[in-house]
Amino acid sequence: MFKDSLRAWIEVQKFPRHSNDVFSFVLGSVLAWYNAGQFHWGVFAAGLAAVFFMANGIYLTNEYQDYESDRANRERIGGEKRGMGLDTTGGTRVLVNGRLNRRHVYIAGMVFFALCVPLGLLIQFGFKTGPWTIPLGVLGLFFTYGYSNPPFKASYRGMGELFMMLGYAALVFTAYYLQAGAAWFPLIICLPRILSVPALKLLRNIPDATADASAGKRTLVVMIGKARAGRVYILLVIASIFAFIPAVAVTRSFFVLLNILPVYYLASSAFYINRGRWNDPVQLAKSCRSGFKGLLLIPVTLTLTFLLSAVTGC
Repeated sequence: MFKDSLRAWIEVQKFPRHSNDVFSFVLGSVLAWYNAGQFHWGVFAAGLAAVFFMANGIYLTNEYQDYESDRANRERIGGEKRGMGLDTTGGTRVLVNGRLNRRHVYIAGMVFFALCVPLGLLIQFGFKTGPWTIPLGVLGLFFTYGYSNPPFKASYRGMGELFMMLGYAALVFTAYYLQAGAAWFPLIICLPRILSVPALKLLRNIPDATADASAGKRTLVVMIGKARAGRVYILLVIASIFAFIPAVAVTRSFFVLLNILPVYYLASSAFYINRGRWNDPVQLAKSCRSGFKGLLLIPVTLTLTFLLSAVTGC
């Protein structure tokens, strides 16, 4: 019984997807070191912990808020019984399958949100990172908590993709700011990341659209339709691929070739969606799997590009 409960708690926290948030923060921090020569390990550790807690807060409370939609979802990629994977949609199924108490999961999420507060105070007043530290932390909490929780419930009002895009932009900017102060540099370099996040969210909402609509969740896909959402996805992927150009121009290093890997996966994902293949469950699953790999790799390859370029001078 204890093992089953522990396994369920591990699954509902979506640890593999924390790499989305962790590597974005790492990228912003590395860019501060590359561009401004500034890096403080204490600030980095405390900031990374805050990012982890904030992400856990949204993953847990979102699972709670999406219960009705997930329960009604018969078209999710992965089927009704399979848990979370690279190509699955519609939540972890932990609450739908009754493996944990819904209220307990929500409370745990709120506790993780609350844990961000002392860390924010430590970073600003302990490490003296600047006057915008707490406002940026509050902005991060706004985007994460407001994504699916009342009174904002952005993902229920067609603004989920926008909140995710702005949230990840704020995350990278904040990571840079904590080390080196305010600058446009991290936002320009991280455009591939900023554009691909809402793109993948849009794509992954396509198979869940029917269940979302039945539960009153008006995602952007529900509002504009699956066909149009597929076209918007392709455009966002193309834009995110071209957005690697600033990284190439800045480093002029052969390490920038590492970014061919996420470009390949993103392009493959868009290819599967082309010509109406979003309507084919098999092709859609392939697109989600490939696109999510590209999404996860972007902050990793960009981080390695600038880190290796700085270390080797190449």
